[in-house]
Amino acid sequence: MRTLLTTMRLRLRPFTFADAEELHALFSDRETNTIGSGPFTSLAETHRWIQNRIAAQSEHGLCWYALRGIDTDQLIGNCGMLRGRSTYAEPELGYMIHKKHQGQGLASEAATAVLKECRASGIQRASGPASDLTTPRRAG
Repeated sequence: MRTLLTTMRLRLRPFTFADAEELHALFSDRETNTIGSGPFTSLAETHRWIQNRIAAQSEHGLCWYALRGIDTDQLIGNCGMLRGRSTYAEPELGYMIHKKHQGQGLASEAATAVLKECRASGIQRASGPASDLTTPRRAG
């Protein structure tokens, strides 16, 4: 997968360790990080998350992108591909948008770009929360 993607409102690029503090603010926010085991409690957890995404990209070609406002360069969320339920050959789409940016269709915009890149990279089958992407969520 290419490492730089753009949409009308977003710039997508892989996470680096330089993003850790800004990403941790997203992951530690209780209103934003409502999946898995919930909000991260330490910066070390965020570093491990970044390391796992770097490894998945290096070993399997799956990219997880930082979503930044094209005009502001502010981190507003993340979106990318991770190991599917059984294999890396059929990856799963995931995303997280900061609570204050939800309800604007940004998850759909990012997911569309990532899935288009998957097809261009030869990944033909992927799963994910497609029903969640059909209608923008209302912030609130």
